[in-house]
Amino acid sequence: MRLLSTGRHHAAFAFGDLQVIALRDGYIDMPPTRLRDACGCPLAELPTAVPLVGGNLRLSVNAFFVTDGAQSLLVDTGAADVWHDPTMGLIYDALDEAGIDRAQITDVAITHRHEDHVSGLVTPDGSEAFAKLERVWIGAGDTSVFTGRLAPLRDRVVPVSEKAAINAWATAVPAPGHTPGHTVYEIAAGAGRLLVWGDTVHVPTLQFDRPDVSWEFDGDQPQARAARAALLEQLTRPDHFVAGAHLDSPGIARITPAASGEGYALEYLAPPIG
Repeated sequence: MRLLSTGRHHAAFAFGDLQVIALRDGYIDMPPTRLRDACGCPLAELPTAVPLVGGNLRLSVNAFFVTDGAQSLLVDTGAADVWHDPTMGLIYDALDEAGIDRAQITDVAITHRHEDHVSGLVTPDGSEAFAKLERVWIGAGDTSVFTGRLAPLRDRVVPVSEKAAINAWATAVPAPGHTPGHTVYEIAAGAGRLLVWGDTVHVPTLQFDRPDVSWEFDGDQPQARAARAALLEQLTRPDHFVAGAHLDSPGIARITPAASGEGYALEYLAPPIG
């Protein structure tokens, strides 16, 4: 995977015959008590390697656009205005900066139902963000999110209950645990495989060293932990890459086993943006 360009809110990569564009929706600060040990209790002590901002964890929020020039797929849509936080909802600026015409997007894939991933389907003024949207792919266990402001999109929802091809190079792969419908999207190119995951990892400075650490909002913490372990092991294969919603923006990296023999090492493919 080769970096092509960066901006304040995006980074574009060549990936075989595909182009992958990381889109920065912003960031959100969360208390360290969200991190949980194997018993489901808040961590007794936070390692010094984990940075805090004003006593909080700062989580990047990313989405990803993939195209072969004819077909395209947007994975996740950010928070729009639902959290009433000025540090979020920047995905429309990111799309503009990257030169992506959102009026031409027909397929959106949602990793899971939480607001910072699905809310950007509808803009703050209540209009649909993607005028030609035909399909919204989401795990079958998470389709209940399409109520209220998202209800008009319900007839375009494609529930994913098992591994399913979206197009010639994108496949939806269920990875429940964080939510019942949590889904990973595998992008296949001549250059390798890219796994676009949602909330598999929230705090990259900790959870690669200690994959056993979970998140308060993991609906089923043991299942989420098992899904993370399986995905991390898969990502150590040659020519595999990850695009993470809460990895430091732009959020695209490769993963290798840690030299210590425990945990994993994370290598970002581009410098931080934002």
